[in-house]
Amino acid sequence: MPGMLAGLRVLDLADQSGALAGKLLAGLGADVVLVEPPGGSPMRAIPPFWRGAPDPERSLFLWFYAAGKRSISVADAAELRRLAAAADVVIETAPPGTLGWLREVSPRVIVA
Repeated sequence: MPGMLAGLRVLDLADQSGALAGKLLAGLGADVVLVEPPGGSPMRAIPPFWRGAPDPERSLFLWFYAAGKRSISVADAAELRRLAAAADVVIETAPPGTLGWLREVSPRVIVA
């Protein structure tokens, strides 16, 4: 049975302070895409790590908060703009005004 938010595309640009929002939306059926810089999200360095071995692929923090999300590494602004244009919702934790270009790319996007 699809979740109540099935069909909703969410672009997750948040750091650890906003990671729960994307997890909750994914749990309700939204298609949440976690955007990571080349080399991976800084959240991959947050302990604890599976079996105590510090490794970006073993962060239990990331495993928990990325559950239900798809992940993509974005290297340039053009690719990020393309993803934003297809999104219904963008979750971000940047200072106000930092992502003002989102309205230019997609006037209908909901920014939280």
